[in-house]
Amino acid sequence: MSNNSHHIKTNLEKSVTERFTQNFEEQISEAAGIIVEIDTVDSHKAFLKVQGQIHDKYKIGRFVSVLVRIAAILFIPMLIASGLMIYKITNRLEKQQFVLQEITSPPGIRSRILLADGTKVWLNAESTIKFKIPFDPKMRDVTLSGEAFFDVQKNPDAPFVVRSGNVDVTVLGTRFNFKAFDDENNIEVVLAEGKVNFNTNRGNNGEEIIMEPGERAVYNKTSNSTLVTTENIGKYIAWHTGKLVFDETPMTDVATQLERWFGIEVVIEDPKILNYKMTTTFENESLHQVLDLLQLSSPIEIEYVLAKIDKNNRTQSKSRIIFRNKKIKP
Repeated sequence: MSNNSHHIKTNLEKSVTERFTQNFEEQISEAAGIIVEIDTVDSHKAFLKVQGQIHDKYKIGRFVSVLVRIAAILFIPMLIASGLMIYKITNRLEKQQFVLQEITSPPGIRSRILLADGTKVWLNAESTIKFKIPFDPKMRDVTLSGEAFFDVQKNPDAPFVVRSGNVDVTVLGTRFNFKAFDDENNIEVVLAEGKVNFNTNRGNNGEEIIMEPGERAVYNKTSNSTLVTTENIGKYIAWHTGKLVFDETPMTDVATQLERWFGIEVVIEDPKILNYKMTTTFENESLHQVLDLLQLSSPIEIEYVLAKIDKNNRTQSKSRIIFRNKKIKP
């Protein structure tokens, strides 16, 4: 080994020895300082301090625990009340998830309606129908004031019910006419196809009739009685096809039908005219054509008075038709 190598080794060993000695001395000095601090600590006082801190934490823990219990006691009724409130609101919303639809045909107008279930309804003049949108899944329920012809879409799971006054008509799928004007004493149902359950709601005295095609049931509001007859029903249901049919019809009924059909006012001036009966059919004729035909086919003279407009009230009166007996020329 050369002298240079020996010199480098000697210096390296010296440096390592000095660092080791220095670190060892520092560690001894630090340990002595810790021992001095331990000798100066009041162990009794320190124990009391630690015990106090533990006691304080125990107090806080118990306080928090009590608060949690109180909160739980208060929260449970609040949770129940909130749940009941949410249930009531949800239940109410579920019950109110429909729209009540009302459709009216004014005088002189006839309407055709297609319901959501596919049922077709022809609504006569001066008639109103009410129903929910959508229908109840278990019951298709409509209310009628006036006259309507129904072509009901069949659904065995949801009967179709038409209500008016004391009369309910329940069907599954059929074609029938229902007439129930508020100002008339009779409620009339005429069955074209299928079967219907004609029911009068009068408590224990209620009557239930299963109608067959070709039958006409008439319920009298005054006597609370129902009469069922079998006859040619064409004249009762022809209106929904645009035909106005009179078959030995008293003039009072002729006047009423003309008023609704054309939206006019009919005045029978001569009482003798009330004894007349009319038999004729009108199909898509205008009012003037009907009046001309009536004069030609009967001993009736007709005066037509135009409607008037009141400029002050901004209202319009109906046109008037006056029936008189024809004057016999000498």
